[in-house]
Amino acid sequence: MPHMENAKLETEQTFNRFVEKFGGSRVESLLCKSPNFSNADYIFEKSNVIAELKTLESDFGNSEKFRLKHVELLMKYVTDKKIGVKHLFNNQDLPKEYINDFVRLFRPPLSRILKKANQQIKETKSHLGKPDSFGLLLLANDGFSSLEPRFIISIISNLLLHSYSSIDGFVYFTLNQYSDTGDSSANLLWIALYSEKAQKKLPSFVNQLGKEWADFLEQELGEFDFRSSTDDGLDVLLNAKAIPSELLKF
Repeated sequence: MPHMENAKLETEQTFNRFVEKFGGSRVESLLCKSPNFSNADYIFEKSNVIAELKTLESDFGNSEKFRLKHVELLMKYVTDKKIGVKHLFNNQDLPKEYINDFVRLFRPPLSRILKKANQQIKETKSHLGKPDSFGLLLLANDGFSSLEPRFIISIISNLLLHSYSSIDGFVYFTLNQYSDTGDSSANLLWIALYSEKAQKKLPSFVNQLGKEWADFLEQELGEFDFRSSTDDGLDVLLNAKAIPSELLKF
């Protein structure tokens, strides 16, 4: 957690500056002004990685369209007597079946993000003549709090198992969106998962990227109270909950 009041960074501009410092390049800098394809954001030549940054900035879980779908799901469970009316006002002790159905409501919008990123990475590999490069999705959470991190990562992992073959790994990280991981502190997350073919080479690159990203943020925001890393980041996610911005006090 940084020591800076009202600390807020613009995601894309901040990550662009970081990538340049890390030694990567914006793909658009290698192209003509009006490329005839949808390109990915970054290339890391030495590590043979092409990456696309997507930001969860608009909290579609709070949209009217989503709210209506949620109400419809609740009414179905009440009608089928799988939950009681009390659950409409208190979400404690909801059955696992309902939770799974609720999480599935987020699947289509997240799938659209993956589909777009996959196409951008695929076309960039082809255009630059780098078909064997690793494709990395960088998913930044900058204000999305409707769904807990473990569910977001679960949906994305499941989607990547069956589709989007140009994405060999993805990183879920938070910026301006802090999480309580069970220690009553505000944490920024960096969680990575990989396909089987990327297991040997991509993790070392992503680990170094994550370490230097944390170094970069400390320069931008001030020294963190603490930093920790683990080979099993999924354990961290089990208790992780988004902290609403109005509750944060730096």
